[in-house]
Amino acid sequence: MKVNSIGRRYSNFKRYKEIWSILVKYGFSMIAEKMNFPKPLSVLFFEKSKRLSRQYTRAERLRMAIEELGPTFVKLGQILSTRYDILPQDIVDELSLLQDRVKEYDFEIAESIFKKEIGKDIEDVFEEFDSTPLASASIGQVYQGKLKNGEWVVLKIQRPNIKKKINNDLQILFDISKLVDEHYNKKEIIKYNDIIKEFSFFIKRELDYTYEALNCNKFEEIYKKDERVVIPKIYWEFTSKRVMCMERIQGVKLNDFDCIEKKGWDKEKLAKLGAKIFMEQIFMHSFFHGDPHPGNLMILNENKIALIDFGIVGYLDDLTLDFITNLLKAGVDKNVDKIVYSLYKMNSLSLSTNEIDLRKDLYYILNYYYNIPISKLNFSEVFSEILKIAYKHNIQIPTQLSLLIKCIMTVEGTGKKLHSNFSLSQISKDLFKEMGLKKINIRNGLRCLVNYFLDNFDNLKSLPRTIHRILDKIEKNQAKIIIKHEGFERLRKEIINMTNRISLSLVISSLIVGSSIAIHSSTKPHLFGLSAIGIIGYTVSGMLGLVLVVSTLINLKKK
Repeated sequence: MKVNSIGRRYSNFKRYKEIWSILVKYGFSMIAEKMNFPKPLSVLFFEKSKRLSRQYTRAERLRMAIEELGPTFVKLGQILSTRYDILPQDIVDELSLLQDRVKEYDFEIAESIFKKEIGKDIEDVFEEFDSTPLASASIGQVYQGKLKNGEWVVLKIQRPNIKKKINNDLQILFDISKLVDEHYNKKEIIKYNDIIKEFSFFIKRELDYTYEALNCNKFEEIYKKDERVVIPKIYWEFTSKRVMCMERIQGVKLNDFDCIEKKGWDKEKLAKLGAKIFMEQIFMHSFFHGDPHPGNLMILNENKIALIDFGIVGYLDDLTLDFITNLLKAGVDKNVDKIVYSLYKMNSLSLSTNEIDLRKDLYYILNYYYNIPISKLNFSEVFSEILKIAYKHNIQIPTQLSLLIKCIMTVEGTGKKLHSNFSLSQISKDLFKEMGLKKINIRNGLRCLVNYFLDNFDNLKSLPRTIHRILDKIEKNQAKIIIKHEGFERLRKEIINMTNRISLSLVISSLIVGSSIAIHSSTKPHLFGLSAIGIIGYTVSGMLGLVLVVSTLINLKKK
């Protein structure tokens, strides 16, 4: 173990001890024992005799351990709850139940953080302020108040020292992911260390409230002319990395079914409205709310929904969007070869993937769901089957696609709870029709063509000159074609070594035969009653044979 690694471990020793104990407590000692603690210290500080309760499943024990490990691990668990492609379904389903439950911290601390970040006291900014938090999460607490101008807002204030705690936990997670990859995950295409790197990127952004505020502004720009959607306003003068002030939205949560019933709102209409808005975010804007659970969707009336909490957002780049489009088209055409090729292009297939078995599973899925009427198709069921196949065959699914699938499953589940006849597949079909009509619009087509021409104008302009330069070099015999043989030099050396060994073997064989003839013919001079020439020949051939054996063994060891 490296010196800097030891130093880092001892700097976080108390936290390592806590993690070690919790892992042992919940029956994950095989990971804890590989955390490279010196033996005397592990015996001295760690209690290894904690009873493992047999009344909980592996997945339940993992969830409870993560909740006890604290905010960083809970956030990681919530992200892993979208990764059916790398974890068994029972664990992913259980991680979806993770609760972000933490104790409230004192209001006086929140006041001091606000003063440090904004430069003003709370009483100087707010006419009214409720010191009891509306919610207390792992990153921060949420309050409500009334500004001096009479506008009601909610205020997020980050927990004290949370950034330092998360950074320390990230160091430990990198260590754990490295040992898991080294001991249990050597041959897989998906490396847990890479997952922790990606998680580190996202959680560090979540620690900066200005990113969430910018996400909110982007959604506000998307929906500024859309009367169906309300996005809360950000008050930038009272927003910083650790404090965020936004408009308070008062409405009914999408899962408050009793209140919806009392107001007499049409549940089917609300379910369709929420689903259509979300599907438009995916396929029209390539930018979607990454956590569309009912608590983040507020109903204002039958025709209007407000979105809140933009800490997690998803985006689809052109490559991922093309990948999804190709998969959908291949599915419609029942073209398994195209699906496998698309996965290959995205570098999603691992060395352990058996393509023959994969094709069989894909054929089964396509044939099973192909003839089901679109109104009866259950997206959650289809995606669940697809993700099971991904896990079974070690297929790496792009992170944004994993998040997207999880969101679609959440939206469909909420829609079915609102109304039993809800069909996300039918809504998607109608949306694709609308998108198709927009795509064949002549004006839009001309605009796309002009934009494409302008983007590539410089390349087109330089193309004749480039072609002329190439032809001129060919005519003057100045063009060179360089062919690089990968591994050729190694092959050449192997052939030379093999030839030398064969030559040496022939020499040894000749010496043995010649020496045998000399001994049997009693050729003089004699030594110990035998031909001296024969004895010398045997000795030399023996030495050469020993050299040949030793060199062969050395070469085998190097390989």
